[in-house]
Amino acid sequence: MLLDFQNRYSVQFSYVDEVIEGKLVDYDTTLSLAEGIHKLEMDSRLRFEKIEDSYYVVRTYIPNDLISLCGYITDYNSNKLLGVSVSYGPTEGVISDEDGLFKLDSIPFDSWLTLRYLGYATKRLKVSRLPFNSYVDLRMTESIEELDEIVVTNYLATGISKNKNQIQIDPHKLKALSGLAEPDILQSIQQVPGVNSPFETAAGIHVRGGLPDQNLVLWNGIKTYSQGHFFGMISAFNPYIAEDVKFIKHGTPARYGDRISAVIDISSNDKVMDSFSGGIGTNLLFADGFVNVPLVKDKFSLQVSGRRSFTDVIQTPTYQQMSDRVFQNTKIGEALSDDQQSENDFYFSDLAINSVWEINKDNRLIFNGLYNSNQLNFSSTNQAINQTFNDQLLHENEGFNLQWKSRPNTKWMFDASSSFSRYILRYDFIETVPDTITQSSKKNFVQEGTHQLNTAYILNSKSELRGGYHLTNTRIRYAYETQSPTYQIVLDSDDSEVTTHAGYLDYLYDNGKLHIEPGVRFSYYHQLNDHYVEPRLYVQYRLSQHVTTSLSGEYRTQIASQIKESVVSDLSLENKVWAIASSERFPVLTSYQLTVGSDYEKNGWFAETELYYKRLDGVSTLIFGYLNGIENEFRVGESSIHGADILVKKIVPQFETWLSYSYLKTDNSFQGINNNESFPGSWSIEHTIRWSNIIHLNDWELSLGWLWHSGKSYTEVSQSADISGSVRIMYDAINANSLPDYHRMDFSAMREFHSNKHSNIRYRVGISVLNLYNKRNLLNREFRTTPSLENELIDTRVYSLGITPNLVFRVFW
Repeated sequence: MLLDFQNRYSVQFSYVDEVIEGKLVDYDTTLSLAEGIHKLEMDSRLRFEKIEDSYYVVRTYIPNDLISLCGYITDYNSNKLLGVSVSYGPTEGVISDEDGLFKLDSIPFDSWLTLRYLGYATKRLKVSRLPFNSYVDLRMTESIEELDEIVVTNYLATGISKNKNQIQIDPHKLKALSGLAEPDILQSIQQVPGVNSPFETAAGIHVRGGLPDQNLVLWNGIKTYSQGHFFGMISAFNPYIAEDVKFIKHGTPARYGDRISAVIDISSNDKVMDSFSGGIGTNLLFADGFVNVPLVKDKFSLQVSGRRSFTDVIQTPTYQQMSDRVFQNTKIGEALSDDQQSENDFYFSDLAINSVWEINKDNRLIFNGLYNSNQLNFSSTNQAINQTFNDQLLHENEGFNLQWKSRPNTKWMFDASSSFSRYILRYDFIETVPDTITQSSKKNFVQEGTHQLNTAYILNSKSELRGGYHLTNTRIRYAYETQSPTYQIVLDSDDSEVTTHAGYLDYLYDNGKLHIEPGVRFSYYHQLNDHYVEPRLYVQYRLSQHVTTSLSGEYRTQIASQIKESVVSDLSLENKVWAIASSERFPVLTSYQLTVGSDYEKNGWFAETELYYKRLDGVSTLIFGYLNGIENEFRVGESSIHGADILVKKIVPQFETWLSYSYLKTDNSFQGINNNESFPGSWSIEHTIRWSNIIHLNDWELSLGWLWHSGKSYTEVSQSADISGSVRIMYDAINANSLPDYHRMDFSAMREFHSNKHSNIRYRVGISVLNLYNKRNLLNREFRTTPSLENELIDTRVYSLGITPNLVFRVFW
C-alpha cells in the first residue's frame, strides 16, 4: 500500500522494516497529500516526518512528538457530561461542550490527560495509549474519595496547589524554589505561611507554634519517627518516587490521629506502571537513583530508590558549611577548629520500595518499605596521656506497609492495611586510658504496629460518608547508662507500651457553593485506661466566584513525644528521646485549634488570610526543655497560641511573586515557674516575612527569595562573684529576651532539557546558594555551668549556615 501511495503522490518513504511490520492501513484516493499522510499516521500509530518536500521518514512516536486528540466524555449511563476539565499540563486544557466533546491540538505524546468534574472521580490517562484514528470515548465514574474540588493551582509555585484546607505538593512538577538545587519535600512545606524552621533544618518543622515531634509524618501509611538526614539538615524522603504530598495545618480529617500539630502525608504511585523509567543524579552531598519496572504488563510493577552520601569520602564546600553549622559547640567542632588528632566518619543512606499488584479491576495489593540511616564514628587521641575518646552514633528509621484497596462498585470503597515502624537511636561515648574503659550510653527504641480498616460510601452526588477502625500498639524504651570495669549505673530508663483503639467517622457534603466536613474520632488508650472524643470540623463557603471563606475546629490527642535530656550530652547532637505517656510520668498531650480564613483569586492575583487560636494541655517541662538552672523540678502546664497568616501572590507571563507574613504569639504557664506568670516559648518566632520570586526563561527557572523574622526568645543569665570568690548565677525571667533579627537571601536556578528532540532522555542541571550575602545569624543562645568548684558560666551560641552553594546534575529516562 505504501508503494501505491508513493506513486500516486510522488513522495518517498524511508523506514526500517521492523517498524512497519504487521501494520495494515488503507487510504482514500480522494484525499489530498496532507490528509492522506494524516490518515496514515492515525491508522498506523506511526510518525510520518517530513524531511524535504517529497521525502518522509516513517518511525515510531517519541515523547516530544505533538499529536491531536478529540473525543466524547460520558458517565457509565452514557449521559454526556458538559463542563469536564480536560488538561495535560499545569495550565493547558479545554472544557467539554454540551455534547461531551473535547478537542486538543499539539499534545506531547508522553503526556498524561487529566479529567476533573464535579461529583466524579478524577481520571488520568496516558495519551500514548489512546487511539488516534477515531474519536475517543471516555467514561467517568462518580467520585468515591472526593467531591467538588475548589483547587488553587500554583498556590505558591508550580507543583504546589491548595485544595480547601490541604496544601498538595506534586514533587514531579516542583522545580526552582529559592535555595534548593532540586526538589525537597520538607523544605517545600516551609514555604507555606505559618511554617517555620528556627534552626534552619529541613526536618525541624514548627507549624503554628507546634513542635516537630507533634507533626504526624506518614510515608505510604508508615508512621515515621525521624524525617531528616545530616541531623535534620536534609529531608530523608526521596522526592522522585513520591507521587503526592498532603500538608494539613488545620481542619484535620478524623482519619488522622495521634499527633496534635500538622499532618504530612506522603504517598507514592498506587497504580501499576506501564513503562520502564528511572533516573540517577548527584549533588555535592550525595548520589541517588530510582527505577520503575513493569514486571507483569498491566498487573504488577516495582519501584525502587536508593541514596547514599559520600561525606565520608569527599568533603565538598557544601559539606564543609553544613558540618560547621551542625558540629559547632560539640567536641567534633572543637577538634576540627583546634586541629587535634581526630577522625570523623559520617554518612547517611536511605532505601525505599513500592510494589503494586492489580489483582483485578476492583482490587489492588500495595507493598511499601522504607529505611533510612545516619551513622557517625568520631575518635580523637590525647597522645600526652595516652587517652582516646570515641563517639558512636546510630540513627535509624524503618518500616513497611501492606495495603489492600478494593472498589466493589461505584458507591463503596474499602482499604485495609497493616504497617510496622521502628526507630533506633543509640549513642555511645567510650573513654579509654591504659587498662580502663568507661562507656556512657544513650538508647532510644520505638516499635509500632498498626492495623487499619477504612471505608467510604457515596450517598449521592453531593455527599459521602467515611469511617474506619485503627488498632495501634506502641512500645518505647529509653535508657541512660554508664559502666566501667568496676561499676554499672543506670541513670534513668523506661520501657512502656500503649495499645490504642480508635474509630472515626467523617461526613462530607458539597453542593458547589458550600463544603462541610464534620467528623469525630474516638480514641481509647488501653494501658492508661483513658478515652478521648475528638470532634473535627471544616467548612468552606463560596461567597462569590472569586471569594471563599472558611472555618475549622479540631480537638486532638498525642501519647508519644520527644523529651529534651541532659543526662548524656557529651556529643550534644541528638539530645532528644521519644517517650510515651503514662499514669506516673507523662500525661497525654491534648490540643484544640480554631481557624477562620478567607481566599481571593482573580486575574492572576491570589490572597489568603487566616486567623487561629490553639491551646495545648498536658505539656511537661521536659518537652519544652525548661529543666535547667532555673527550674529542676518536673512540672506539667499548658500553652496557648494565637496568630495570623497572610499571603499575597501575583502571576504574570513568565513571572511569579508572592509575599507572606505570619504573626505568632505563645504563652506558656507552669505552676511554680516564673513567679506563676506566663512566658513565651523558646522556639516561637513572633514575626516572619517571606518574599519569593520565580522567573521562567525558556528551559530555565530562576528563583530568588528573602526571609526575615524576629529573633526567637531566650533567657538571659548574669554572673557575679561574692567576697569568697564563688560565682553566683542569676537568671532573668524565662524567655524575656530576644535574639537579633534573622534574615537571609537564597537563590536557585534549574534547567531541564533533552539532548535532541528525538530522545526520551531528559537532563536536569541546577545550582543553589543559601545565604547569598553570607549573613551571620544567631539561631540560639543557652547558658550552662561547669561542674567544677569554680562553677564557670558557659555562653553557648549557635550560628546559622554561612554562604552555602550546591550543584545538581540528573538524568531521567
